[in-house]
Amino acid sequence: MPMPGDALEQARAMLNELTEAARKGQIVPVRLTGQLEAIQQMLEQAGTESASGGEVSGDVESYRTELASLLSHGFHDLRLPLTNIRGYADMLGSPAMGTLTDMQGQFVNTIRTNARRMEGLLLDVSDISKLRGGTLKVAPKMDMFKNIALMTEKAMRPVAEELGRTLEFDVPSGLPILNTDGELLAKAMNKLVENALRYTPAEGSLIRVGGQTEGGKLLIHIQDNGIGMTPEELAQLGTPYFRADNDLVLSYKGSGLGIPIAYGLIELLGGIVSVESQPEQGTTFTIRLAGMS
Repeated sequence: MPMPGDALEQARAMLNELTEAARKGQIVPVRLTGQLEAIQQMLEQAGTESASGGEVSGDVESYRTELASLLSHGFHDLRLPLTNIRGYADMLGSPAMGTLTDMQGQFVNTIRTNARRMEGLLLDVSDISKLRGGTLKVAPKMDMFKNIALMTEKAMRPVAEELGRTLEFDVPSGLPILNTDGELLAKAMNKLVENALRYTPAEGSLIRVGGQTEGGKLLIHIQDNGIGMTPEELAQLGTPYFRADNDLVLSYKGSGLGIPIAYGLIELLGGIVSVESQPEQGTTFTIRLAGMS
């Protein structure tokens, strides 16, 4: 049983080590997720000790802020070389560079795929860190769901085509006007739609995004006819890094952060999300947001 203050001291040591690695350019992307999760667990434990009357030295919140700042700078430094790697891979695969052999083409595609995956992982870890640290900035303005749905369709249509899934949008007229950060709401919707696309078998797939009005509120539905979830899986939905024990889920190397990020963003925007699901019968996420009065 750690003594009061031990958790914060461990978090401090781990954060200092990660900061020094960032200064030297020695951050290892594949280890970063586990390192950040360990620091976050130590900070949460320290916060619990403080709330229960334990004497915890230092300021837990200041360390959360420092961690978020580190990630903001560190991810910028990590994303730049990844962007270059992906850019050169795209160039190598272009017709202008000549015809590649089948093996060379596979190598280029592997580089491109893993660079995209690592970029996505960095963005996910950055977002979850900002949400936990309370440093994610919200810029609300008057917006229509039609515009936000178009952003999601633009981002998710290529994913649907790549996976061979059917993606439909149903945005009726007369929906409530929102006072929200449309980009953050679209990002939350992207996570839920991508989740539906990846975990719905291609044959007979249908992922539908729609909106409706209910008592002055906007209800956004993201519905699929995919693998669904058991009650036990639903109970853990939103837990960082949780992934269901399903062959289709495990076949995709996800971070386990998509749903937690979506939930965090929707809560930050003042919304409520609910989910209904049954195994082999699909899943429906419903987002409720207040319309402008």
